[in-house]
Amino acid sequence: MSKNLHLGTLVFLECLAEALADTASALARPTVANLTGSYDDEPLDRKLRRLAARGVITLPDPADPRIVRLTEAGQALAHHGVSPSERWARPWDGRWRMVLFDISEHEHPVRDRFRHVLRQARLGYLQGSVWISPDPLEQLRDTVRAMTANPEALLFFEGRPFAAESDAALVNGAWDFPRLDEAHRECLGILAHPPADTDSSHRWKTWLLKEHDAWLRALDLDPLLPSVLLPKSYQGQEVHSLRCRLLRRAFPHSLG
Repeated sequence: MSKNLHLGTLVFLECLAEALADTASALARPTVANLTGSYDDEPLDRKLRRLAARGVITLPDPADPRIVRLTEAGQALAHHGVSPSERWARPWDGRWRMVLFDISEHEHPVRDRFRHVLRQARLGYLQGSVWISPDPLEQLRDTVRAMTANPEALLFFEGRPFAAESDAALVNGAWDFPRLDEAHRECLGILAHPPADTDSSHRWKTWLLKEHDAWLRALDLDPLLPSVLLPKSYQGQEVHSLRCRLLRRAFPHSLG
């Protein structure tokens, strides 16, 4: 349905979601009357109808004749299927979950698919076939077991290390935080130099696309761990807070 949306439309949805979330702003509830422009060359009314047909937004109804809203699917698209704030705020029970698999060399396509699924689930790896997570893995367990004809090749453990290994050591060993820090620095460098409010829509569009691309690279690397497990050098929360503020500011410019 929504995976084939134009990149410019996805950026528009990001800005719209932040505008809708900002209850203190006059743009907190964008209306059809407010949406006078278009992010790209497509007329806005056509864009809105197309997004509504894909289930991304709801068009005004008689009871509320002006307001445009994001659907649940639209929210997921605008936030790339994950809410960093919710992920950081989730509690941790202090227990680690471990996935081990022993797949023969001639089954390397299966092994590669396993690793892809585990990486997409934001697990970290201590070795190529030893992956960890602070979260329960019941759903993921069923998914990966269905991927192989030999379930005995998979092992799942839950508990605490007993040889004095710290949580910080496990975190730093399982996820590439130096690489993530570099990606966050790239984001901050872009966010530090947004266009001026008086700049053209083209200038804002160019900046938004560049910022969007940098953010997705960082998000792809980020395990979005519970706050209690984040390294002191972690910059993800700073990046997220700053980009949310700037996307709200960018919203009116994203229409032109």
